[in-house]
Amino acid sequence: MALAPLGASCVIVFGAHKSLLSQPRNVIGGHIISTTIALIIWSIFGKSLFIIGLVLAIVLIIMTFTKTVHPPAAASALVSINSQAGWGFLTSIVIGTLLLVFISMIYNNLFQRRQYPKHWL
Repeated sequence: MALAPLGASCVIVFGAHKSLLSQPRNVIGGHIISTTIALIIWSIFGKSLFIIGLVLAIVLIIMTFTKTVHPPAAASALVSINSQAGWGFLTSIVIGTLLLVFISMIYNNLFQRRQYPKHWL
């Protein structure tokens, strides 16, 4: 279930490595914040179309305030509620995002004209 949001993150991190949206703070922070918020709200209110829409709005607002905007992270929130994956999904997201950033650092820095990350915070 984590493959779709993390796959979308791969496109941004490897294809647009200079973008603000692809920096580690955004990738890791965005996914963790979005998934955590979605799971908290889902565990309290359950699954409905209204809750899914509300979660997406809340996630976008919080990612904006924390400067961790990463569009695929909203997909993590959506998948966690829609699939009713539970808290184990958060573990998959944390491990997946850390691996993604680590592998991207290795790959992008193999090339002289590429540097990743541009900044951490």
